Amino acid sequence: MPGKGVIAVDLYSQRCGEPYEHYYVMHEMKPDEKQRFLDGENCPSCIGKTIEKQPFRAQVASAMRDILGDDVDGIAAEMEDAEYMMGEAFWE
Repeated sequence: MPGKGVIAVDLYSQRCGEPYEHYYVMHEMKPDEKQRFLDGENCPSCIGKTIEKQPFRAQVASAMRDILGDDVDGIAAEMEDAEYMMGEAFWE
Protein backbone atom coordinates (compact mmCIF):
# COMPACT_ATOMS: atom_id res chain seq x y z
CA MET A 1 0.00 0.00 0.00
CA PRO A 2 1.42 3.39 -0.94
CA GLY A 3 2.58 5.63 1.88
CA LYS A 4 0.76 8.75 3.03
CA GLY A 5 0.74 11.43 0.35
CA VAL A 6 1.62 9.01 -2.47
CA ILE A 7 -0.70 9.18 -5.45
CA ALA A 8 -1.67 5.76 -6.78
CA VAL A 9 -1.15 5.44 -10.54
CA ASP A 10 -1.55 2.36 -12.65
CA LEU A 11 0.66 0.40 -14.98
CA TYR A 12 -1.13 -1.66 -17.61
CA SER A 13 -0.40 -5.11 -18.95
CA GLN A 14 1.04 -4.75 -22.43
CA ARG A 15 -0.69 -7.98 -23.35
CA CYS A 16 -4.24 -7.80 -21.93
CA GLY A 17 -4.50 -4.19 -20.68
CA GLU A 18 -5.31 -5.11 -17.08
CA PRO A 19 -4.40 -2.26 -14.69
CA TYR A 20 -2.06 -2.81 -11.73
CA GLU A 21 -1.06 -0.19 -9.18
CA HIS A 22 2.47 1.05 -9.71
CA TYR A 23 3.30 0.36 -6.06
CA TYR A 24 2.08 -3.23 -6.32
CA VAL A 25 4.14 -3.92 -9.44
CA MET A 26 7.31 -2.36 -8.06
CA HIS A 27 7.15 -3.58 -4.46
CA GLU A 28 4.82 -6.56 -4.10
CA MET A 29 5.14 -8.65 -7.25
CA LYS A 30 7.69 -11.45 -7.14
CA PRO A 31 10.84 -10.47 -9.08
CA ASP A 32 10.24 -12.91 -11.96
CA GLU A 33 6.54 -11.94 -12.16
CA LYS A 34 7.50 -8.25 -12.17
CA GLN A 35 10.03 -8.75 -14.96
CA ARG A 36 7.53 -10.65 -17.13
CA PHE A 37 4.99 -7.86 -16.54
CA LEU A 38 7.44 -5.08 -17.40
CA ASP A 39 8.70 -6.97 -20.47
CA GLY A 40 5.13 -7.33 -21.74
CA GLU A 41 5.12 -11.12 -21.62
CA ASN A 42 2.13 -11.51 -19.29
CA CYS A 43 0.54 -10.45 -16.03
CA PRO A 44 -1.20 -12.44 -13.29
CA SER A 45 -4.52 -11.91 -15.15
CA CYS A 46 -3.45 -13.20 -18.55
CA ILE A 47 -0.74 -15.75 -17.83
CA GLY A 48 -1.54 -18.89 -19.79
CA LYS A 49 -4.52 -17.28 -21.57
CA THR A 50 -4.94 -16.59 -25.26
CA ILE A 51 -5.50 -12.91 -26.04
CA GLU A 52 -7.77 -12.59 -29.08
CA LYS A 53 -7.42 -8.82 -29.50
CA GLN A 54 -4.95 -6.61 -27.69
CA PRO A 55 -6.96 -3.79 -26.05
CA PHE A 56 -6.13 -0.20 -26.97
CA ARG A 57 -4.71 0.54 -23.51
CA ALA A 58 -2.38 -2.47 -23.88
CA GLN A 59 -1.18 -1.10 -27.22
CA VAL A 60 -0.52 2.30 -25.60
CA ALA A 61 1.33 0.63 -22.70
CA SER A 62 3.49 -1.27 -25.18
CA ALA A 63 4.25 1.91 -27.13
CA MET A 64 5.15 3.75 -23.90
CA ARG A 65 7.56 0.93 -22.98
CA ASP A 66 9.18 1.25 -26.43
CA ILE A 67 9.49 5.03 -26.08
CA LEU A 68 10.43 5.31 -22.39
CA GLY A 69 12.27 2.02 -21.89
CA ASP A 70 12.90 1.26 -18.21
CA ASP A 71 11.39 4.55 -16.95
CA VAL A 72 8.49 2.85 -15.16
CA ASP A 73 7.48 6.06 -13.37
CA GLY A 74 7.32 7.86 -16.71
CA ILE A 75 5.24 5.06 -18.23
CA ALA A 76 2.76 5.26 -15.33
CA ALA A 77 2.49 9.05 -15.73
CA GLU A 78 1.97 8.81 -19.49
CA MET A 79 -0.68 6.12 -19.06
CA GLU A 80 -2.55 8.31 -16.59
CA ASP A 81 -2.45 11.14 -19.13
CA ALA A 82 -3.64 8.80 -21.90
CA GLU A 83 -6.56 7.63 -19.78
CA TYR A 84 -7.53 11.24 -19.06
CA MET A 85 -7.23 12.35 -22.71
CA MET A 86 -8.93 9.33 -24.28
CA GLY A 87 -11.80 8.96 -21.80
CA GLU A 88 -14.09 6.02 -22.60
CA ALA A 89 -12.04 5.04 -25.68
CA PHE A 90 -9.18 4.11 -23.33
CA TRP A 91 -11.34 1.33 -21.90
CA GLU A 92 -12.66 -0.07 -25.20
